[in-house]
Amino acid sequence: MSIQKAKEEAIQTQSDRADQFAGSYETLQTDAYEDCFKYSRHRLHQLLDKLLPQNGEGLRLLDAGCGTGHHMQQLRARGYEVAGVDASKEMLEHARVNNPDSVVLEADVEEIPLPDASFDIILSVEVLRHLPRSAKCIAEMSRLLKPGGFCLATATPLLNLNGYALINKLAHSVKIGNLARHKQLFHTSARLRREFTAAGFSSVQIHGVYIGPVNWIARIFPKGLSATLKKWESIDRALADKSVLREMSNMFLVKAVK
Repeated sequence: MSIQKAKEEAIQTQSDRADQFAGSYETLQTDAYEDCFKYSRHRLHQLLDKLLPQNGEGLRLLDAGCGTGHHMQQLRARGYEVAGVDASKEMLEHARVNNPDSVVLEADVEEIPLPDASFDIILSVEVLRHLPRSAKCIAEMSRLLKPGGFCLATATPLLNLNGYALINKLAHSVKIGNLARHKQLFHTSARLRREFTAAGFSSVQIHGVYIGPVNWIARIFPKGLSATLKKWESIDRALADKSVLREMSNMFLVKAVK
């Protein structure tokens, strides 16, 4: 399959789920333990809050792969001057409603039509996993950052305990049910470090966001999921970013300084 065809498949998959994502983000604050998606975002937001300045006044931030614009909206409320880019028209419909006064562009994250050194911070959540290659997007984020600026980007660990890599390979090969149709990209921390360093980043930190076979728990014990996740969270917080367990976490968060 060509790179362009793979991109188109990924964009279509995300476009088909735009309303679903929008609904999940809208109810995220009411019960972060209701399902695995909300729990993953809850844990991610806890870590982002530690790594991002609380006061964004005077800082320009790009959400590369902004989706429905949820993160843009949250950060705008903290004083950031935000802009967003995404390749899905359906996602951008939500992003523009959520951020009516912000720049929101329809564009490929590998070729963003903005000048060099335009931003202090770039955020990219659940983007690298949906690309046929990640190095070009990482290089583009480096181009857009000011010297001394930093990028926060998620990636999906190859060895995660939810088994995403194997499930996606099977789903892509034999088209299982409603599982993601497009082939996804999975990383090791070593690969991420290589690609960010090659793109010109001087410092690369890799964190584990959350850990555990939570998707399997959701399938086997759906009625008890919320209570289980609430009990699991303190353990999760203690283990997910341990160096010996990070490769088995379900999400990496990279902080890379230019």
